Amino acid sequence: MKKFILFLGAAIAMLSVSEASAQIKVGEGQVSVALESNSSYYLEDKTLENIGLVMPDERVRGDFGTNDYLKTDYTLGRFSAGIQVDAFLPGLYGYDLYTYQQSGKDKPMFISKYAQWEDQNWGVRIGDIYDQFGNGLIFRSYEDRALAFNNSLLGSRLHLNINNVASFKVLAGKPRLYDVRSDNWVYGADFSVALSEILGWNGGILSVEGSYVGRYDKDISEFDMPDFETNETINTLDGKQHLNMVSGRMNFEYAGFSLRGEYAAKLTEDLFNPSLPMAKGNVLYLDMGYNYKRFSASATFRRMENMTTSIDNRQLGIGGGNIMNYVPLLTRQHTYSLANLNPYRGSSVHTGGEVGGQIDIYYSLRKPKVRNKYWNFHANFSMFNTIDHYNSNYMQDFEGRNVWVDFNFDVERQWSKKMKTTFLYSFQRWDEEINHFDSPKAHYCRSHIFVGDVTYKFNKKHSMRFEAQYLASEDYEGDWLAATIEYNFAPKFSFYVSDMWNCEEMQDGLYGNYYTDLNTFEGDNYLLHYYQVGASYTHNSLRAQISYGRNRAGFVCSGGVCRFQPAFTGVNLAITLSF
Repeated sequence: MKKFILFLGAAIAMLSVSEASAQIKVGEGQVSVALESNSSYYLEDKTLENIGLVMPDERVRGDFGTNDYLKTDYTLGRFSAGIQVDAFLPGLYGYDLYTYQQSGKDKPMFISKYAQWEDQNWGVRIGDIYDQFGNGLIFRSYEDRALAFNNSLLGSRLHLNINNVASFKVLAGKPRLYDVRSDNWVYGADFSVALSEILGWNGGILSVEGSYVGRYDKDISEFDMPDFETNETINTLDGKQHLNMVSGRMNFEYAGFSLRGEYAAKLTEDLFNPSLPMAKGNVLYLDMGYNYKRFSASATFRRMENMTTSIDNRQLGIGGGNIMNYVPLLTRQHTYSLANLNPYRGSSVHTGGEVGGQIDIYYSLRKPKVRNKYWNFHANFSMFNTIDHYNSNYMQDFEGRNVWVDFNFDVERQWSKKMKTTFLYSFQRWDEEINHFDSPKAHYCRSHIFVGDVTYKFNKKHSMRFEAQYLASEDYEGDWLAATIEYNFAPKFSFYVSDMWNCEEMQDGLYGNYYTDLNTFEGDNYLLHYYQVGASYTHNSLRAQISYGRNRAGFVCSGGVCRFQPAFTGVNLAITLSF
């Protein structure tokens, strides 16, 4: 409680900053500072505790948690340097970073730094590196604070650009693994050749690209696991310290049409699941698009097999932070709560691979001379299947089956300067069995989601938004209702109240809102309200938001990657500030 009061006092003091957008001059250079803080004060919720959604003895961080990031950069001409401090005092509930700490102790801070020189046709960087080869299928080092994810590479990078015709990049370093640096080395090279520039073709874009990435396990002799044929414990990685991966890419654009493709493969056997044997892997990724005036359409396809790549195989299975590549889920990332209640989380973790993709279509109907009246139509369809594979637990071959379907469309209507409405419908069907383990049988759940969203502007400063949602389902957790009322005082203040209610006892006898009482060990249905009330303040580059409410256990997704968020009730404070 004392920590929370001190932190709240410091946050209120920050709100008094009047020139938050100004940069600091230091000699001939400039310094910029950015602060992001996300904090929660956890309150006792007997309802959640009695049905087992919150375990009191798991509150090892106490009643307060905060994830904080302070980044400082200095720029002088083509030279720049920076330092970032990640502070977890202590870490928030439900983040892998706290759960899977590797240092063996409560390490509250992690410091990263860099220095770089960017010339017109070349550049060099030393320190923490964030980069991506192609679509990230064999390598991506990045930071996502919504997931508390950071696998930056501590090392060096050099890149060259030759007359905008060819470019080359090489890098090497040790990746971050939660709160430590891995002992393993990751290294690679990437190149791109613009064939359209060589051919003198100005009407479009044609390029070919390629990448190589390697991982060196420094001390693989420590890793043992069972042999699936003899049931004896052996060192399966003995003599396989090097993992080699390659990818080839093609990009084509002409007259509103685009085609991008990438094929990537593991040339050596690698572990992708702690309960499955080593195997080589591959992935095929295609992205097609077309746009003409107010019409656009895109389609993405992916087939993946054994392509989950860990930073450290000795730490295999310790969450999403132990990943050195990026294979996002190709489904629509819904913003409405009920449409995102049960997002697709991938089937390859149990089966080794999947095949599927999505189609996205958008059309805008408007008169050229009428700015305040228009229709926007949007439709999306995504589907994924497992691939044929061998299951070592059942010792039999499984045929691929459908595990995810989402068909949705939304219609946005701007009626006048004052009023805008949005309607969304989504049909979702998923195999809940595959979310827990690979099984010869499927357990399909279905839901129909309806959303209505109305925004009304009273004048230039005052507006109100009302959102109503309904989810109808005879499976899993039954029917849900949700509503939000938001009032905005532009440009500084915003207030909202929302509730999400599991309003019907589940019809699904295997999965759903059927919880076991910890005292009686008897099961029952619980229809819970997940309420929220909050306010935000914005001034220049300062934004502060405070909210109170009950948070449902579920998955938080960002950029096609998801993490599990346990249920909790509490006060949340988020602050971003830069100058």
